[in-house]
Amino acid sequence: MLNTIWKWFFRFVIGAGLLYVAFILLLTINMTRPSVDESDGFVDTTAQAIGYTISHTLPDSATRIRFLRASVGMGGRLRMYRFEAPVVDLHAHAISEFDARWDRPGYKATANVRSPFDEHDVKRNSEFYNGNADWMLPPPNAVGTLYEPADGNWSHRPMIFVDETNAVLYFQMTD
Repeated sequence: MLNTIWKWFFRFVIGAGLLYVAFILLLTINMTRPSVDESDGFVDTTAQAIGYTISHTLPDSATRIRFLRASVGMGGRLRMYRFEAPVVDLHAHAISEFDARWDRPGYKATANVRSPFDEHDVKRNSEFYNGNADWMLPPPNAVGTLYEPADGNWSHRPMIFVDETNAVLYFQMTD
């Protein structure tokens, strides 16, 4: 009788251990797979893209909108979008995105600069987050204003480039 009890106890312990290992493996696999939500090409309706902004607004004049939101478990999150509109609307939207942040970090605007987004950033974001971020690369002639957090803290804060040459706003925020 005691021998039978030990045999079933041993089987229970081994079974519980195998279930625990399987749970940890599934958790690890799910935590390292990117979760991506992105537009399928350019969209012209702001209703599809509003949820990707911090302020939950876009100018009525916004056209040719692209967006991507992705996360990789504990590896990080990415939010980016771009749209075309008159330059005045682009600057107003950039300011509204900083004003809509819960911690109100303030912003620093640097005029007459080239885009901070380069091929290395686009490739890294596309590969790590498993989304198509090619549309975040402005044309070589892009010159405009860079909006960045006033305190220099980049985590969970936007970097916004207003391309005044081509009238396009580029938004990126990571953690």
